[in-house]
Amino acid sequence: MANNNDTSQDKSNPDSSGLDKSGLEKAEQEVSGEKNQASDKDETTKSPLTIAISKNTKILALFAIACTLAVSVVSELTKDRIKAQHQQQLLKTLHSIIEPSRYDNDIANDCIMMSAPELGSNKVKTAYIARKAGEIVAVAITSTAPQGYNGNIDFIMAINTDGSVSGVRVLKHQETPGLGDKIEIRKSDWITKFTGKRILSEDDRRWAVSKDNGMFDQFTGATITPRAVVQGVKSTLNYFNQHRGSIIPRPNACGKALSTAEVTTTSTTPISEVANER
Repeated sequence: MANNNDTSQDKSNPDSSGLDKSGLEKAEQEVSGEKNQASDKDETTKSPLTIAISKNTKILALFAIACTLAVSVVSELTKDRIKAQHQQQLLKTLHSIIEPSRYDNDIANDCIMMSAPELGSNKVKTAYIARKAGEIVAVAITSTAPQGYNGNIDFIMAINTDGSVSGVRVLKHQETPGLGDKIEIRKSDWITKFTGKRILSEDDRRWAVSKDNGMFDQFTGATITPRAVVQGVKSTLNYFNQHRGSIIPRPNACGKALSTAEVTTTSTTPISEVANER
């Protein structure tokens, strides 16, 4: 009897083991299914966020392209207007140093280019030619006085064919307001004192400020600025007198390298430079 019971028990064990394995597999499948469902749920949750980011990125890219195109279109549309404004400013400046009745050519489009240390820097300068019935009556040269109190002082000066100064105007500087800025025509008539002056020799000592025993006044509390302008104008006039034979025959360069930016009068000064030129 004992043996039969043992056999019966042994036979029942395989069946019990099979059921256990089947249950485990079923449980594993259920767990795996739940995981897959959870994963699908996460993907479903993330998908709208990803789509939104992608859409926003595309919108921003399109917006950037549209802005770039708009700027390009505006620049193209205003290009001629800006050029015309520069041309008007140029003519206004030229008319202030050469009487318009003295010439009959398109002076703003009749120019030559030059570069020389005597003109204050190694940058290319422009010389505008005034003609009457084809004959040259004056030349207006852009130049630089490099020793201003706060840096370069850009100016334009017109020189008559007899070597006398027709006029001078400051175009750009950074001199101290209330002191050095008196070189501007809107602040003082000091710059007009050059009109009609000549250089008697290359080392004409009269071309200096009164403090240096010269014929040009300095400003109260400011000597460096007018001294720099006097020396710059003198150097430019000397250069023209010495090289006029090689300067004037040069071909017209206005259509190639004209820079009307040189005739925009501006003045900016650091606030810290209030007490200065002595």
